[in-house]
Amino acid sequence: MKNIAIERSDVMRLDLGCGSIKHEGCIGIDILPYPEVDVVQDFNLPLPYADQSVDFVMASNSLQYSDNLQQMMQELYRICRHGSTVCIVAPYAHVAAHLVNPHFRQLFNEHSPRYWTTHNEFYVDPEEYRLSEQEGWSLITSEDPSSPAEIDFRLLRVEFFYLPQYEGLYEDVELSLLRQSQMNVAFQVMFHLLVVKEDILDEEIRSRSAQPQEEPKYIEHHRFKTSKLEASDPLYYIDHISSLQTAPLQVQSPAPSLPETVDKQSLKVQTRTVTSKRRSPTSKTKKPTSLRKQVKKHISSTNRPAIKTAPLTRKNKARVR
Repeated sequence: MKNIAIERSDVMRLDLGCGSIKHEGCIGIDILPYPEVDVVQDFNLPLPYADQSVDFVMASNSLQYSDNLQQMMQELYRICRHGSTVCIVAPYAHVAAHLVNPHFRQLFNEHSPRYWTTHNEFYVDPEEYRLSEQEGWSLITSEDPSSPAEIDFRLLRVEFFYLPQYEGLYEDVELSLLRQSQMNVAFQVMFHLLVVKEDILDEEIRSRSAQPQEEPKYIEHHRFKTSKLEASDPLYYIDHISSLQTAPLQVQSPAPSLPETVDKQSLKVQTRTVTSKRRSPTSKTKKPTSLRKQVKKHISSTNRPAIKTAPLTRKNKARVR
């Protein structure tokens, strides 16, 4: 994806923890002096930029090494102008290797941006949060003194990147449910955040979320190439997950009673006939008797679902009597 055109001449763009590959048009900041690095600094320390001086921040696979993520987000909020964009790419938390990585100090999943604002409006697809308990967006509570209520990042877009074995096998809603309920499904997540420091309409934010967003060049290689894949059977069964979509309870209709016109004496005779034939191992199955036809006709006339008639045996013969 091409970078968005920039009109102002005083624009400042940062690549936080750029490493050896710096994002185009950005000032590279890293603790190691790679050739692409412009400012050698530990980003856990206060950044050497004035308040409201930055228009765009790229943080590609770097914030998982932050000592204090909420403090890091406060620092980014301080230096960013109103309306600027922050792009974060990070390892997805629900991966076994990520959970035990001794170098990762922070974990990210779809709920991370909900701790970076007190605003309760969704701007992304609610289907990605099907298993969430909260109806509103924000997860910041006033009772938590460590929550940075003074920052306001609105999530414009969230995208998940899945392991190769899931390519072309599931619909989006199935992938969402699998990702949230099982391990080792998605391996990476990307957020695009809007910095809000002034009053802004929700419609304007939704308009921004529909526009193209800057992203690292390598991201395109992480997306599924589903058009080149042939459909195949799913590797895992997800019926138990799909059942989370609540459906009205199906009440089974009671079994229909025998018609009043049926003669019990004829039923007794018919029972003897059926049981005597079943005793012979060489006997062949006969067509339904006239009595069973009467029963089936009665069932169909009551508009009730048909039931299978159990074979009459010596045990239930006594019950009929």
